[in-house]
Amino acid sequence: MPTLIPLSSCEGALLARFSDLSSGRPLALRLVRHDHDQAQADTLIATMYRREGYAWKGESKRRRGEVAILLSEEAGATLGTVTVGEGGRGLRARESYPEEVGLLEGAGETLAEFTGLAILPQVRSTLALARLFHAALLVAKHLCRATWGVIEVNPSHGTFYCRLLGFEPRGETRTCSRVGAPALLLAVDLDRGLARAREVGGCPEARRRDRSLYPLFFAREEAEEIGRRLAAPPLLRSPLTLLPRSGFGRPPGEREPSDPSRSGHRPSVPA
Repeated sequence: MPTLIPLSSCEGALLARFSDLSSGRPLALRLVRHDHDQAQADTLIATMYRREGYAWKGESKRRRGEVAILLSEEAGATLGTVTVGEGGRGLRARESYPEEVGLLEGAGETLAEFTGLAILPQVRSTLALARLFHAALLVAKHLCRATWGVIEVNPSHGTFYCRLLGFEPRGETRTCSRVGAPALLLAVDLDRGLARAREVGGCPEARRRDRSLYPLFFAREEAEEIGRRLAAPPLLRSPLTLLPRSGFGRPPGEREPSDPSRSGHRPSVPA
């Protein structure tokens, strides 16, 4: 099982290290802090979006309040990424779903947005996807101070997000002008999701009764340690290199199996 290690002075952006259950190779999750990491994430996103034929133009403008997470091998090769952005006027989902976003905000919810989710196709690890997403939930809660998270996905991938990651649809299918493709807005209650993670996270055997990805999330103690790292000044609360995203996520991994409790995965391509 994964083991978190203490931060050193040169690892201020490190969130967690863990071993992949299938291959045994060490993986790491960290926040983007430098231009080199920024460039790696941009290259990965551009490659995966263009592979799917999306009209992603490689935006270079950074938005305030966006925090990128990188999944990498311990040796340093970038394998995946996701960006978590604060809500407010800069929320990209507001462009296509102003009413749905307004309803959440009108109910007193504070929103965070997940964009730029991608994992290289050769990363055939459901655990890596689950831990990357868990880290995104924790960033949304601890850094963005959000109560709900939203994401725009290709409608054909909506079932994956709802069944395996706890999202629920909001509104009807529309066209996302940023990538020129159909989009569906999904939302997740962060408190409910993180409570579910505390209950079953770190217990892969629980997938016999809970067929979501939550049993592959970090265990309670590990998630609490990540939360402390996110809250610890000045290492992680200092200004971050923020990653711009055109916003659109597809569930990474190989193809989703008919029985998600089995070891198959979806193709790791953004939506």
